[in-house]
Amino acid sequence: MDQISRFLFQPGMLFNDTLQWWRSKKRSHPHEGIDIYLMQSFDMDTCTVLPQMMIPAMLSGYMVHFHRDFLGETLYIRHPEIRQKNTTLYTLYGHICAIPGSRGTAESLPYAHICSTGSALGVQTSVGLTCSSFINKGQIVGTISPPPATSSVPAHLHISCAWIDEELQVEELNWGNMSTSGKVIFIDPLPFLLK
Repeated sequence: MDQISRFLFQPGMLFNDTLQWWRSKKRSHPHEGIDIYLMQSFDMDTCTVLPQMMIPAMLSGYMVHFHRDFLGETLYIRHPEIRQKNTTLYTLYGHICAIPGSRGTAESLPYAHICSTGSALGVQTSVGLTCSSFINKGQIVGTISPPPATSSVPAHLHISCAWIDEELQVEELNWGNMSTSGKVIFIDPLPFLLK
């Protein structure tokens, strides 16, 4: 598919949805973002995302952090020009490959790059980005990660937008603590995606 006309969403793929879209179960908490899995071309062909599809940044900003998630890695981009009180807007791209060979498993990730150094200056991703790199809108930030063979969740892109308190250290950001920290407010990313 050369040109994407639009994304298609099923119940469970959108912000605050309480269902899982890949099976008939409820989520343990409302969805913190959107999942991109289905796309339609201008000639009305429908397809799914595939591993290694390139991911462009929705907004310009600075890459500040990345870590493993259950299907790949999550990349954080800070947008210092978009502020609200004592918070700054971040976009998060989940289930991506930001490191060569990453397939969402600890064995395939080079620990020196991803474990505790995901926020360190000079740590470089496969697309030549380092933490603190400026990212232009539309610049490629990674590719869709293939899911582990044991996963029932198909390859897809998760996108979240969040107001994150300026006092929160980026090294502290991960999916386990963002909902409970009280310093992260998730918002619907769809309006930013449609700009």
